[in-house]
Amino acid sequence: MEIVAKTFAGLEDLLAAEIGVAGGKKIKKIKRGVTFEGDEECLYRCMLSLRTVLRLLIPVFKFKAHTEKDLYFKAKKLPWEEYMELDQTFSIDCISNSSVFTHNKFAGLRVKDALCDRFRSRNDDKRPDVNVRNPDLPINVHINELDVTILLDVAGFSLHQRGYRKKDHIAPLNEALAAGIILLSGWDKKTDLLDPMCGSGTILIEAAMIAQNFPPRLFVKSFAIEKWDNFDKQLWVSVKKQLKMEIEPSFVKFKGFDISKKAVSMTEFSARDMMLDDRIEVENVDFFEAENNWDSGFIISNPPYGERLKVDDIIGLYKEIGNTFKKSYSGFQAWILSSNFEALKFIGLKPSKKIPLKNAALDVKLQKYEMYSGSKKASKQGD
Repeated sequence: MEIVAKTFAGLEDLLAAEIGVAGGKKIKKIKRGVTFEGDEECLYRCMLSLRTVLRLLIPVFKFKAHTEKDLYFKAKKLPWEEYMELDQTFSIDCISNSSVFTHNKFAGLRVKDALCDRFRSRNDDKRPDVNVRNPDLPINVHINELDVTILLDVAGFSLHQRGYRKKDHIAPLNEALAAGIILLSGWDKKTDLLDPMCGSGTILIEAAMIAQNFPPRLFVKSFAIEKWDNFDKQLWVSVKKQLKMEIEPSFVKFKGFDISKKAVSMTEFSARDMMLDDRIEVENVDFFEAENNWDSGFIISNPPYGERLKVDDIIGLYKEIGNTFKKSYSGFQAWILSSNFEALKFIGLKPSKKIPLKNAALDVKLQKYEMYSGSKKASKQGD
């Protein structure tokens, strides 16, 4: 079957590589996503194991629509009854990039009306109900000028969700993006990893799962596809069993600091929930006052941008990050994700790599800093 996988801008290469490992064929990168072909086993593996994916969609109908009436009548002719029963629920999410269909919600509403009217005409004026929270059949409508594609969302929710984030954090880092920056950093899965401003622990937990080859959605309780008539439960159980067998032991240490007691508590709770609490240590301490007991290591962090988490002196914060790196973390490699490009200049270290990314609507950069032991020249000669 043809499958569309959606992700953040900048993570397309990572997602394509993950899909290849999961068994996908004819892999093609698109804007903020990847298209590929795969059988049911490949699809199930992707649902459970892809780290950088946001949505997995299966195209079922494609047609051209020239007007809103045309969209309605062509959508009404589609055999929706082959994909859902009268007593099942559905939702419709529409994304339109068209000079004709300029309003996403209205175009989606026309498709919803068409589906309901088709069922009404065949079932004594009875129609399926809409359920936006937990639908049996999550339907996506993509419109590119006059080209309309109807896709089914196999999960029914954004696949950045792993099931470990139970409590709200003020400014959480998306799990798929966290996994993406870890993979982009080139971390070898063997070096001890520190997040000096860990918040609710997303980077630490994602890294711990990566180190053990732990499927990120192994503990998710329910996917939309499990309610579909053609769902192969036996194959699903078999794929889960195989993925569990591929989990590897890891002796890497993961450490986090955070000045917020609540954030530390949330990290500990999430780590326990994912059975990673024996690998992750967090301290309720200011990074600038914390003691470094490691001779070397890898730092990945997402400090405040000054957007949702307000900081009185954001420039001063980034200056202090750089000062602490130079003072206490020589021999370390650090990767910092931030949307505050002005504040990044005040870290006081020259980044050896800059990777542009997106964090929701924000433009962000992932920047690499190397804290050499001694002079940079001496370090290079030693290498």
